[in-house]
Amino acid sequence: MSTFKSRLSDLIDVRNERNPLWIPGKVRGLIRRVSGGDGWTAQMLRGLLWQYRWLVGLALTANIAAAVFEGSTMAIFTLALQALSGDLSNGLTISLGIFDPMIERVVAGYSASNLFMIFIGMAVVSQLLRSGLQFGGQVATSYLVAWLEGDLRRRLFRQFVSVSYPQISRYKVGDLISYVEQIVHVGGMVSGVNKLISDLLIVLAYVCVLLWLSWQMTLGALVALLLLVVGLRGVTTKLREISQRFMNATISFNENVLEYLQGMRLVHTFSRQEYVLQTVEKVINDSVVARRQGGIRYASITPLYQSLTVIGVAGFLVIGYAWLGGDISAIPRLLTFVFVLYRLLPFITVISNQYASLYDNMPFAGRLADILRSDDKEYPESGTKPIRRIDSEIEFRNVSLRYTERNQDAIHNTSFVIPSGKMTAFVGPSGAGKSSIVNLLLRLNNPTAGKILVAGIPIQEYDLDAWRACIGVVDQDTFAFHSSIQDNIRFGKLEATQEEISAAAKIANADGFIHQLSEGYETIVGDRGYRLSGGQRQRIAIARAIVRDPDILVFDEATSALDSASERSIQEAMAELRQGRTLVVIAHRLSTVLDADQIFVLDEGQLVEQGQHESLMQIRGLYYELWQLQSQSMSIHSGQDEHIEASVAPPIIPFS
Repeated sequence: MSTFKSRLSDLIDVRNERNPLWIPGKVRGLIRRVSGGDGWTAQMLRGLLWQYRWLVGLALTANIAAAVFEGSTMAIFTLALQALSGDLSNGLTISLGIFDPMIERVVAGYSASNLFMIFIGMAVVSQLLRSGLQFGGQVATSYLVAWLEGDLRRRLFRQFVSVSYPQISRYKVGDLISYVEQIVHVGGMVSGVNKLISDLLIVLAYVCVLLWLSWQMTLGALVALLLLVVGLRGVTTKLREISQRFMNATISFNENVLEYLQGMRLVHTFSRQEYVLQTVEKVINDSVVARRQGGIRYASITPLYQSLTVIGVAGFLVIGYAWLGGDISAIPRLLTFVFVLYRLLPFITVISNQYASLYDNMPFAGRLADILRSDDKEYPESGTKPIRRIDSEIEFRNVSLRYTERNQDAIHNTSFVIPSGKMTAFVGPSGAGKSSIVNLLLRLNNPTAGKILVAGIPIQEYDLDAWRACIGVVDQDTFAFHSSIQDNIRFGKLEATQEEISAAAKIANADGFIHQLSEGYETIVGDRGYRLSGGQRQRIAIARAIVRDPDILVFDEATSALDSASERSIQEAMAELRQGRTLVVIAHRLSTVLDADQIFVLDEGQLVEQGQHESLMQIRGLYYELWQLQSQSMSIHSGQDEHIEASVAPPIIPFS
């Protein structure tokens, strides 16, 4: 793995657990098994929680202390009831272990009523301490969730921009947005786990008190609760299946809505509103059904537990009294036992709901873990050789490129040279491999065979950022950010001054229309630049490329979607940019490349012709056929009846 990829993995890989030496190996193994084993989701959560271990420890400590004080409150209530009944006058009837001598000294010096008030006061203080600790634990958890969600957002976006361009291009935009939305589910899981641990500790404290009061009745209560939990296991298992269906439906809804919103012009143009509504309606119905079924099962848990709680308390009152043989002195213990049991059963309900909620959120956490894992992702490979300028020719030597989703090469065993300081054009029918040349030149893709050499060195050996800093690109589908024109141009060079931005705009023939706008360079262009025309967006894109002062300028179908007037303006800009730079032009309109120093004609990924316009016309090959087709198209479009001869060029402004 390259140094670059290793650095990325250190930043992104959420499996990176530190495994501290002070934690024994067996304990670490137990933690791993309890927290989900070696699955990616479990490793992600453990890695993130370890990063904020001091908050995790604070919340856990507060929960443990709160459970201790909750159990102490119940024990103190028992002593208060015994004192009120006068049962403590003959000493403790229930042992408190090491606290027995201290309690007996207190009992010996106070009356029954005073003892009752003292113990009630102690119980209140213990409960207040328990509440304060519980509050502290919840605050620590809320801080943990906030920082955890922020960290996940950083990691997720870093993953989006760090993986290779081919890798990120395989995802739908709506799918990527859904990953961001699912971060809150991970935060919900962490809060749920904290609540689950807190409640389990309280239950443990209650069980200890129950065992202290009567281990026989406690054993019977635990058996009854175990049977209840086992009986409801099928409900929680079904909830996980329903949650998976709901998650899939939610993701599908987000993807469809975003896609149709982006293609709204097409929807209206083809009058497909009803089709779109029906498509989304089906997805919504799936989510409604899943949520409804989940709601039924969620709703069934609490009433069932509450009903069984009342039945259980009544049963234990009768059974406990019979078990103690009707002994009146055992009433305080029996009442405390029933009270503790009554307090315990609602926690069992909450624990069951929390457990079901964890199942509900687990699929979302699983998707996040999958996108954040690095072992199955492609990352840009960067070399180490520095490069300040690309002033040498670029040689493609027996280069082939095959995309992973295709069964044949986009470029096959192709060789040519792009000379420095010249204009080189690539033309050919759609799918010939023209844009693949740009992808290779920008190192968005690496050759599957062959080499691309600069100064005799494969371009993969050069530092990636330094290499791309030497290249400016103007694409066919020009993207503009929802910000000012100035900021859109400055994206090419973040440290560019206002003078550099204005100079680049003048070269791109954009300064004129910019000054005609009400706010000039501060004009907000709108989402994807919708407030600008296609030609204006292209000129802004050219300015964005020029402000970098690149050695190589790449125009990838930069005029194919423009009208004649906009094309003329772009060509004028290209003519000026040609001075002292290497121009690489990918063209569908052949009028764009008439004055190129060399033209490469591609067909089905192979180089079939090369030369200048005049020589290619004389060959009467593929270039000639493409010229004829475009000439006839222009003739029909302009309403002319006469045939345009092959040697006659369509109206253009030739490069000087």
